Amino acid sequence: MGFIAWARTVIDRLLRKDAKDIFKTDVSLSSAMETAIATFYNITSGNPPWKDQEDEVDTINFAGYIDDVTAGLVTLDLDIQIDGQGRAELLKKQADYVLKVISDKVSEGLGNAGIMFKPNGENIDYVEAGNFAPTAADSNGDIKGCVFRTILDRNGYRYTRYEWQRYEGELYRITNVAYKKRIGSTGVAAGIGRPCDLAEVEEWAELEPDVYIANVEKPLFALFKNPAPNRIDRDSALGVPIWCNCIKELKDLDIAWSRKGTETEDSKHVTYLPYSAIRYAKDNKVKLPRTLKGVEMGVGVNDENMIHEHVATLLTEQRIKDINSILAMISTKCGFSQGFFQLDEKTGMMTATQVEADDQETIRTIKNIRDVLEECIKHLLYGCNVMADLYSDTPAELWENLEESMVFNFGDITYNYQEDAANWWKYRIQGDVPAWMYYVKFEGMSEDEARQMIEEAKKENEPEEPDLFSKE
Repeated sequence: MGFIAWARTVIDRLLRKDAKDIFKTDVSLSSAMETAIATFYNITSGNPPWKDQEDEVDTINFAGYIDDVTAGLVTLDLDIQIDGQGRAELLKKQADYVLKVISDKVSEGLGNAGIMFKPNGENIDYVEAGNFAPTAADSNGDIKGCVFRTILDRNGYRYTRYEWQRYEGELYRITNVAYKKRIGSTGVAAGIGRPCDLAEVEEWAELEPDVYIANVEKPLFALFKNPAPNRIDRDSALGVPIWCNCIKELKDLDIAWSRKGTETEDSKHVTYLPYSAIRYAKDNKVKLPRTLKGVEMGVGVNDENMIHEHVATLLTEQRIKDINSILAMISTKCGFSQGFFQLDEKTGMMTATQVEADDQETIRTIKNIRDVLEECIKHLLYGCNVMADLYSDTPAELWENLEESMVFNFGDITYNYQEDAANWWKYRIQGDVPAWMYYVKFEGMSEDEARQMIEEAKKENEPEEPDLFSKE
């Protein structure tokens, strides 16, 4: 384990220890999951355990690319509509706040054990894996109690806030405690320091140390995670990355790409000459091409064989085949259609292919993740509604009515712009749609601009009426 992974694991384990010590409760976060979370974090941060400077094995961080591509497909053209006024408008504002960063947050959630969405009364907090620890969950794996950690540096001190949300009988309880220690005066092993007042940190000044809320049907936080079984810790309510089943292939891909790179780097054409010729050139201030190197007589060089040319053999075609084979396995193990990820031989770029209508595996995987995301956001908005009952002036409304008015619109991942434009052009030629609609949809014109252009073109193309007095 590298230093970064070790440090991350130590910090995560402090969360479990501190939560137990502060709140005197059990924490459902095993050492296996703590280690896995640190490993996942390092892989997507460009520091996988197989990165080896001595063996010249670097990383292209393809795991991060998988996260981003998948998140882009999942959140494509995502829009949330909530009909109504007052409370509906408030929830729509919170939904729009989340939608601004939804692709990034989905990517983070898919690249680790999940990400928490937590309303704070004003907007939304996003808590990454490693900064929250479940304390209770039901048989479906839905988290019912959780400890959250927030760390801020202010005026030479490091402040750490622990927030525990859980059910106590019929009531929902939220407890906040804060600690501080001077930055740099102690190491990681010294812990979080001594207790302090929440008001010492401006962002926490309005928080109550203890709050009891009645009639809370769901926890006031929502976990988004990859909808796949957790085989690292089957009892854990946390998830695993979308690429968890292909970590070996990600390692193989980094090795293959690194070998391709070093092979290219070492492929410089070199001509070896006797050192006497090199010395003569230097003595007479003759500038030689950088491809000329000197070698002593007797080292494979004699009077009859004085010049050697070294031309490296590039195994580019074999490398590309090997890399595409690895990418095909990664595609399959991530739940995509085989060949979804591939290396373009012409450009040398590794890309995700266009999703076609018959790519059932890809379509099914994206749909499953979208379903989880939709439920997560609905759960989050429920929490926002409860918070609004406490801190907002808007009249309260039944959650059932608000939920019924919500509409989630996702973009079509099989959409192809060129095909759509070609079809619309055909409709235009056939007269099935007005010409101006095509120009608005595909040329970025306003309706007035398109209509004016068509009218001007029509006038210019109209034949002139013959003059009655003109000569035939």
